[in-house]
Amino acid sequence: MLFGSVETHKLCLDRRLPLAGSRAATGRLERMKITWWRCLALVFLLLAAGALAARTLPALGLPGKWVSFNLFGLTGFMAAQGIIAYWMLPSAIDRAVVDPAFDVLKLLTLFVSGILLRNAFQRAPMALQLFFIGYWVSMMCWLGIYFATTNLRLCNAYSLESQLATGWGLLALGLLLGFVWLGNAWQKTMKNPAV
Repeated sequence: MLFGSVETHKLCLDRRLPLAGSRAATGRLERMKITWWRCLALVFLLLAAGALAARTLPALGLPGKWVSFNLFGLTGFMAAQGIIAYWMLPSAIDRAVVDPAFDVLKLLTLFVSGILLRNAFQRAPMALQLFFIGYWVSMMCWLGIYFATTNLRLCNAYSLESQLATGWGLLALGLLLGFVWLGNAWQKTMKNPAV
């Protein structure tokens, strides 16, 4: 559909909200307009907050059974990857804007993903980190290019201008993530060539 998914339209109807594209929806969507930071910066800030919380507060450490289940960080990477990929879907973004409970779920799951990622990076060998970083960088760059170059509005919650800014931001952050990881990997290999 041109203005979002069928699921989003059902949500709008269930909440007695006007459909996107109608005259009544224009004012409502302009007030609900989400800038690029909600999809882009908020996700990364929540991931960073979860990672920093796991680092500074030992009480947030993962239970012993999780540690044995997440031996090389693979389980943490897979869980975090699934959560992050889900919140990049346009229908999930729209639902989080329409339903406050769903937005709280988004905040909590992204925070937990930060905790999982910190634990996974501590346990994972360099080859496994490369696999997941490579996947995330390519996914973010592809999605960023798609958001930035399409002339279709993919989310009801975004204006086309916000979507374009989000696309370029995703591309920049994807490349930055790749270069930061490469720099970190280079430093580790210089300190310990056996890594």
